[in-house]
Amino acid sequence: MKPINHFSISLITGAVAFLTTKTIFPSIASFLAGWLVDIDHIWDFYQNGCRRFSVKRFLNAMDNGEIKKAYLYFHSYELLLILISLCFVTHFNYLLLFTTLGFAIHLFFDQLFNPVHPLTYFLTYRILHGYKTEIIFRTTIHASSAQERV
Repeated sequence: MKPINHFSISLITGAVAFLTTKTIFPSIASFLAGWLVDIDHIWDFYQNGCRRFSVKRFLNAMDNGEIKKAYLYFHSYELLLILISLCFVTHFNYLLLFTTLGFAIHLFFDQLFNPVHPLTYFLTYRILHGYKTEIIFRTTIHASSAQERV
């Protein structure tokens, strides 16, 4: 999903959090957690030898097959499970609860709208497959490069 879409959805999530709690901090927490998860893409960009990060440059690198490994450390159902567990341990602390909500919504929309394998957002799945984009993502460039090797 594009960053502007995550920004919009996170803004709506933050507004709903504000309307629900009548306080600003849970709203900010859910907004930031839902939007800033994508910061791990910058790590992936540089780890794949790309330089001069911009959203346009990143999207071009993905489309052109320059991103060979997708680490996406924050895009992880395991991390979501940890956050949910912490919510229970902290007796549903407002800030943590709404941070978890923003994070979960981000993952949900990525799973729904990105061309990915159903298990892509499990970190263990990515580790077991060597973070290879041709296995993790379902795009024509990755599919064609995987078929060429067979």
